[in-house]
Amino acid sequence: MSDPAGGPVDRTASAIAFVCTHLADLRAQLTRLGDTGPLEQLLARLAAGDDPAAALDRLHDTLLAGGDVLGVYGSGTRSWSVHVAGAGTTAPAETLYVCPLRRCARYRWADAGGTAPACTIGGAPMRRERLG
Repeated sequence: MSDPAGGPVDRTASAIAFVCTHLADLRAQLTRLGDTGPLEQLLARLAAGDDPAAALDRLHDTLLAGGDVLGVYGSGTRSWSVHVAGAGTTAPAETLYVCPLRRCARYRWADAGGTAPACTIGGAPMRRERLG
């Protein structure tokens, strides 16, 4: 994946988006491993507005040590479901919701109801952005 300038997408933002999207699964996985500390530390750093890099590294290392071969940084290659090209897709809306703190790469398309989804990590409503 690349940004508009052709460079790689920010690794930290992509990892935070992965954590945000799969928070419940990650918490369950770490609970089975007996140590949710790395995840809780990351969430606390994000909530405080601190640099999450060290906490992301620790979470990544903990997941790898527990048998997850991709961790949080390999999430760009992870497939949680099968997607068939052209099946069940609709034209994208003109607006989408993005991270309220501009810290992660997660986004959600706006739905017909127009209600802003909440950030999984911080609980704040996601920011509405207009495309184009």
